[in-house]
Amino acid sequence: MKKVKVLIILFILASCGSKKSATVLSASLTSACPKDGNCTVAVFDNKSMAVKTTELGSLYYELEENTSKKVIKYTYNKKVKGNIQDASYREEIVFEINNNNDQLVFTDESLQDTQLLFGRFCYCKGQTGYYKIDSGSLRISKNLESKTTKVDLSFKSKKVPQVIESISILIK
Repeated sequence: MKKVKVLIILFILASCGSKKSATVLSASLTSACPKDGNCTVAVFDNKSMAVKTTELGSLYYELEENTSKKVIKYTYNKKVKGNIQDASYREEIVFEINNNNDQLVFTDESLQDTQLLFGRFCYCKGQTGYYKIDSGSLRISKNLESKTTKVDLSFKSKKVPQVIESISILIK
């Protein structure tokens, strides 16, 4: 009987928790992914980014509800051979765009209007984490007939080495 009560209490607690889900739109990469890795893209509709700083000065972000924006997240994972410890390598590019604009161009410092972050995650002492990008260009163009959005980004990190320097994405 005690087991049943515990299960019922756990079920009630689990069902009372807040649901934090995001609508993920269909998107495809139109740029090439390096042959030594896998690339993915996710688009979170009705979300914006809150860029924050830890006590130690590292950047991170959280997704927040915002019906006028969407967040785009590109991930490159390098393939690792065998069971080599600390050999993983991942890059992320994450930024937000407005849902209402048809044509937009951001260059250099104005890239931060989109909260653009570049993430590098590896066993690279002192060169891992998220970094703000302020060198490059981002073009966003919407096709109202086909209801698609084309995103082209080229950028350069001044703080850490990078594999990915440009991406093209088609959002449906």
